[in-house]
Amino acid sequence: MKSKLVSVFAGLLMAALAALGTALMPEGAQAASVKRLIFASAGFHEGNRFWTISRPDHLQFEPFLETLVGMDPKTGDYIPALATKWEISPDFKEWTFHLRKGVQFHNGFGEFTSADIKHAHTLLIRPDSTATLVAFWRTVEEIRTPDKHTAIFRFKAPALPTNLYAFARSGDFRISSKAQWDKEGLEGWEKNPAGTGYFQYASRQTGLNIVFKRNDKHWSGHKVDYEELEFRIAREEATRLALLLSGDVQIADLPRELHKDAIARGLKRFQSSLPVDWISIYMGGQYYITGDKDFNPKAPFVNKKVRQALNMAINRKELMNTVFAGRASLAYLSLWVPTSEGWNPKWESRFNELYAYNPDKAKQLLKEAGYGPGQLKFEIWAFTEPGESEGPAIADALAIYFRNVGVNAQVQMQDWSKIRTVYRKKQPPAHNIMWPNIIGWRPSEAGVRNFYFSKGANHHFEDDFIEKTFSEVLKLTDLKQRHELMQKIGDRIQDEFADIPLFWFRNEVFATKAVGSWVYPGPAAGRSSHFELVKIAK
Repeated sequence: MKSKLVSVFAGLLMAALAALGTALMPEGAQAASVKRLIFASAGFHEGNRFWTISRPDHLQFEPFLETLVGMDPKTGDYIPALATKWEISPDFKEWTFHLRKGVQFHNGFGEFTSADIKHAHTLLIRPDSTATLVAFWRTVEEIRTPDKHTAIFRFKAPALPTNLYAFARSGDFRISSKAQWDKEGLEGWEKNPAGTGYFQYASRQTGLNIVFKRNDKHWSGHKVDYEELEFRIAREEATRLALLLSGDVQIADLPRELHKDAIARGLKRFQSSLPVDWISIYMGGQYYITGDKDFNPKAPFVNKKVRQALNMAINRKELMNTVFAGRASLAYLSLWVPTSEGWNPKWESRFNELYAYNPDKAKQLLKEAGYGPGQLKFEIWAFTEPGESEGPAIADALAIYFRNVGVNAQVQMQDWSKIRTVYRKKQPPAHNIMWPNIIGWRPSEAGVRNFYFSKGANHHFEDDFIEKTFSEVLKLTDLKQRHELMQKIGDRIQDEFADIPLFWFRNEVFATKAVGSWVYPGPAAGRSSHFELVKIAK
């Protein structure tokens, strides 16, 4: 088995290196003078309608659309940004934000005020909104604006401080100009959106690049070290590495199988300050809430023994070392880390009992589920996104592991937007596919709401127990009671093998020696963030 996996990844690496030859980064790539900093990205769901874009794709908004709350680049702590301070009522239903005065929108659209807060929220809850946190934003009962510099959110149910991440750079509440919308409408926004960020939107060529210009009048007084920022889309991994080595770009995200070679060729690795992503495999068609018309009892993943078998078919340690070069840690449960609300330390020991690699047990479980060799068939849909280039390699590895226990799984490359639409709308062939997904950290309440609750945007695994228990959680303000119920939800997810948890890891990108330093937290939406802090080498 190991030799097959090694062969797969060695083949990918050989193809990439053959395309590059043995060139080291030339001296020209190390030049200190950089007026336009170029970040080569694998690509993302493009568009200026931030309310239709998932959090991982908010990389394109980071430079120019700010948030109420900032994030410390080293600790990830929430810090003032467009809001200078905030208070939460004792019943957790009212959040009051005090807004920074004198902040100006780009393109002369005037001062940022509380009216822009209401406008941003209106966009996020539009009928066409597919924002990651749209379910949370729809729990806002009203927004009061007693003056230009105060905005009070009133929630329908208690919204605990853990939800502060939604207002921060980790969320999707992007501040946009109401004055621009009133004057130019959606057409004007699509053409040249105005924000308040360190950079000003300049141009977009779909499929090619986005360019931003430095905002020398940013409210913070901070001056960015370079004049322009470009996100250049280069979907091929070898192309991104070649662009780095030639000095045509200064920063790029690379798949981990190329990291060792990138370092050997003189490139610098920058790592997020905090673990930021987990990768799990999600299985479609798990709609177990009583009366759900989309439930299909013949779908391959509705049998619990099948789900456990697929988990036990995977050699996670080998997969971590081959695809992630050992730079990851096991995820004992999707979504949760030891600091999360509801974390249960027993999940680790139970994981070894229930999920650890055991192909013989996997075969036995499949037999008990009624599947002989070759009878269980489904597709694995893979995609790439910025910072998520490992998806296809993971999918290929899964197909090998599953074949080893008698499962016929075919890998299909798809656009992320298609995968998301299929599972969010429960469209065919959602019941017959699984997909590796790299997901950014979020509080456990937000994750359960998003992935395991019928009112969330996604439908990864839903049943009556989680639905009822989470509905109770949303009514509680007693932290101990909340913790206990969230733990029961986690127990349920683990007991039911709701998905296939794999790893946690930090975001990593590579740069030429033209980049002197860069510190970013990782949990910000888009993962690579705080481009205003990139320092050019002197």
